[in-house]
Amino acid sequence: MSGLGLFIIKRMGTTVILLVIISMFIFGIIQLMPGDAVDMMLGGITLDSLGEDTVESLRTELGLNLPVYQQYYNWIKGVVQGDMGTSLIMKAPVGPIILSRLKSSLLLAVPASLIMVFFGLTLGVWSAVKENSLIDHIISFATLSMISVPAFLVGSIFIYFFSVKLNWIPAAFNALPYEDFPFWKKIGFFFTVLIFPSLTLSFESVAYVVRQTRASMIEELKTNYVRTAVLKGVRPKRVIIFHALRNALLPAITVIAFNIGYILAGVVIVEAVFSYPGIGNLMIMAINNRDIPLILGTMLVIAGAYVMANFIADILYSVVNPRIRY
Repeated sequence: MSGLGLFIIKRMGTTVILLVIISMFIFGIIQLMPGDAVDMMLGGITLDSLGEDTVESLRTELGLNLPVYQQYYNWIKGVVQGDMGTSLIMKAPVGPIILSRLKSSLLLAVPASLIMVFFGLTLGVWSAVKENSLIDHIISFATLSMISVPAFLVGSIFIYFFSVKLNWIPAAFNALPYEDFPFWKKIGFFFTVLIFPSLTLSFESVAYVVRQTRASMIEELKTNYVRTAVLKGVRPKRVIIFHALRNALLPAITVIAFNIGYILAGVVIVEAVFSYPGIGNLMIMAINNRDIPLILGTMLVIAGAYVMANFIADILYSVVNPRIRY
């Protein structure tokens, strides 16, 4: 087996162990919440009116009378088999509900990640090449400002100007039946409407990638191998892209991976601001209604996406610099 293949297998094993630990942590946190699934199912009905035997039979039916470790085993076993339980509020399997909302969230998260990578690397390299110039100062000032502004404020500004003032986008996205649109209409819908939530989602992340790429590129452009390439007559664009940028990408990949996880977690805030029906809004609804199976499912999916982003970053490290595998 090649070195890269062995490296991927090892990282996959580490990722699986990390996901198990995270699932234990999430399950443990939920156990600390007051009440349980039976309390949610009963709603406002008092326990005395039902009788202790009825309540206990419900807890036995749901497996809540078992030790915590047994409950966790039953839950994680179901997750592995594709069964995340049944939502107490929606009265439907949790898996299909999360999958439907996850597709909607990916409509925002994937373009936001692409925006972050493209503009983050491009502006970072440009700023480094033009170090201490007017362009460099403008980009540095802009990125500092972007880091200082929280996502909910950026989203509110977009809604105020493009929804209230210009009427370009709807104030509440959950009222639109975009899931029923044909494919090409969805594409057009994104570029005219959903681009604003995606820009909000990537706004702060772009700034972090720009600043890290700029710092790494400035350091690489001052190294001896870059100076040697320039003295040998290699074209400046080739020196920048194929020599300096390749090595400068290593720390940039770390920031990109972290911010992809941030984007996936940040959909919670952005979806709340734009009233967008994604997995973030679903998790907020589950927490407000104490829908325990739905809380567990949404938190596990978001945490898993964060871990997978870092797993992909580890693989990219080894591709860019094979020495990291060892």
